[in-house]
Amino acid sequence: MFRVRAPSVAVIIPAHNASETLDRAVRSAVDSVAAARDKIPELIPEIVVVDDLSTDNTRDIIRAWSKKTPEIRLVTCEENQGPGFARNEGVRKTTASFLFFLDSDDVFYANHVHLCVRRLLENDDLGYVFTKLHVDMQMHKQWRGHLDENNPINFCVRRVWHDMILGFTEEPDFRNYRTEDTLYRRCLRDLVAHEQLDVETCEQFVSPGNTLDRQRDKFGMSMADWNAKVKAGERDDGFVLTDDMERVVEARLTHVRNLLGGP
Repeated sequence: MFRVRAPSVAVIIPAHNASETLDRAVRSAVDSVAAARDKIPELIPEIVVVDDLSTDNTRDIIRAWSKKTPEIRLVTCEENQGPGFARNEGVRKTTASFLFFLDSDDVFYANHVHLCVRRLLENDDLGYVFTKLHVDMQMHKQWRGHLDENNPINFCVRRVWHDMILGFTEEPDFRNYRTEDTLYRRCLRDLVAHEQLDVETCEQFVSPGNTLDRQRDKFGMSMADWNAKVKAGERDDGFVLTDDMERVVEARLTHVRNLLGGP
């Protein structure tokens, strides 16, 4: 029921002071889109980079890309509002039917856009598809599945379902604690049919002090072992759920339940 005659895709890249890694991320998006167009010639692509009030040369990098690659556009925020707002703003600036999200320090592989779009075109009943992430870090197998199901970069969603769940949360606490992507994926999982493609199509990098680096200890053991250590007070998982966040979570999940016709 979501059949489109000329499929259109948008890759949304939020960026804040991302000059050291942004060129790599954009190049990967360009290459993945080009590979998809080789297989689906009628594909209409956009790559929208949303600058979240950077103070480095992030904007200059995107302006240089847009001069040689017409499908790349720069969107600028008037104030720093975090990745949730930046992703939503990127969606608001495009009319694409299929949405991808890429963080400015990660990459798509060449197969990512094509495999995701092809599968959604094959099955109108799927609201989104997601793939496997490559992370070059020792990790217990239980956490790899967890990352695949909650990451913001390894999936493609039909725009209608992004709109249905009201996009990513933009409230300040979610911005501060960087958990807007987990709630987004949870709402999608609860609401719409989806499917995982059994292939790696994206890479999330480990760098000193980033989210993956801070969780090396956690990801190196089983979920049961980690939860036992947290319960015993031997580890701090760093998870924060403020009162405001809890209210937003409940409101979003209630919204999803209402869409499903539940109480």
